[in-house]
Amino acid sequence: MTKWIIGAVVGGILAGYFFVPEALAAHCGTFITVGLCLILFLVGVDMGRQGNVWRDIRAAGFKVLLIPVAVAVGTIGFAAVSSLFLPLTAQEAMAASAGFGWYSLAPMLLSSYSATLSAVAFLSNVMREVGSILLIPIVAQRLGFIECVALPGAAAMDTVLPVVVGSTHERITIYSFVSGVILSFAVPVLVPLIMQL
Repeated sequence: MTKWIIGAVVGGILAGYFFVPEALAAHCGTFITVGLCLILFLVGVDMGRQGNVWRDIRAAGFKVLLIPVAVAVGTIGFAAVSSLFLPLTAQEAMAASAGFGWYSLAPMLLSSYSATLSAVAFLSNVMREVGSILLIPIVAQRLGFIECVALPGAAAMDTVLPVVVGSTHERITIYSFVSGVILSFAVPVLVPLIMQL
């Protein structure tokens, strides 16, 4: 799976640089949105086709809520510790990391505090999403399936969901989607809250 992902990105870079006309490139954002919606639709079709979606949700029970809580605590806690080695305060590091991979919202929420902190939030959250796309297939093979849900954070419900599904088992889809949704709702609450501490 990792080879396919890297190949697709490299192929896209080469196509964008050498072949895609500027008029078509101007609509890349629309194509990405449509493509992502199509992928998510197909994941939903696959879940529905198996007929055990609701059974999986009931079987997961309360455990499905523990994953996003653990991801949030682990992410923010690690950011606080990493601030000892970075030119950021613990508060700034925790606020930037509380974007949980949502690289478009976290920088916007932090832009009123500092342009530098906004840039740090953008880069760290982009790196989280891209890194998770590359690492999920490896983590699935070497560590386990549930661990894959933690890597992308909020992106576990959308852009990275197909990678999680392709690298793990269908039953992990529920954990990934629910974790991503809960973390996405947490971002606009936690980022400003941390900056007010």
